[in-house]
Amino acid sequence: MKISIIGVGNMGSIFAEKLSEKAEKVLLVEKVPEKLERFKRKPFETADVEAAKFSDYIVLAVKPQDASDILDHLKGYTGVLISIVAGLKISKIEEHDIQKVARVMPNVGVRVEEGILAVSFSEKVHSEERESVKSLLENLGLVVEIEEEHFPAITALTGSGPAFVFIMMESFLDAAVKMGLSFEVAKKLVCKLFEGSAKLLFETEEHPAVWKHRVSSPAGTTIEGIVAMERSGVRGGIIESLLISYRRALELEGR
Repeated sequence: MKISIIGVGNMGSIFAEKLSEKAEKVLLVEKVPEKLERFKRKPFETADVEAAKFSDYIVLAVKPQDASDILDHLKGYTGVLISIVAGLKISKIEEHDIQKVARVMPNVGVRVEEGILAVSFSEKVHSEERESVKSLLENLGLVVEIEEEHFPAITALTGSGPAFVFIMMESFLDAAVKMGLSFEVAKKLVCKLFEGSAKLLFETEEHPAVWKHRVSSPAGTTIEGIVAMERSGVRGGIIESLLISYRRALELEGR
């Protein structure tokens, strides 16, 4: 299997590393030579856009403003184009005579193979190709197939979402230091707290409220903190942050 990565920036380089585990050859197309220094080994090779057209899969990971020019050079490509370009709709790619398209929205978790990757396919991608693409993407995290119309929601929830989670984690860290714990100890505790809580919900498939009530004892410490969170509007603030991000994502897609 031959895979090409066009654009070896932050996200493109991650895709190159992770997808190389399943590819015989990975062609890298990048206009800044310094970004290719770390890839001077097999199965990586430097290439141009024309050479990339002979790959089974192409990952398009360029900036939105550069996408149109690259797509012009890829006109007539018959493999599956995996686009991770923000805001670039499948229909826009199809205008360049590229019929097989997988639009993907990854988030920062892909760096540690714990990402979320939402994917939507053009009609010309048959079922075997869809499964093959999803199998490739699973090297980077959880893969969820969605309708393309839901991409703005995914952008807000899992694209912007990590930033909101980091703010919450930072708040936990500040509180821990205020209570006398060292930053080093607090960081380990807070990271494991969020990881364990998420894993608990993921594996039990229960609603968060179920576990919230299980942790809360009558007149105990937890319920006191929950009441304080409600008074401060924490829940409403988080919801509004996500909805504002969602509305902005809709605007960027011209809706």
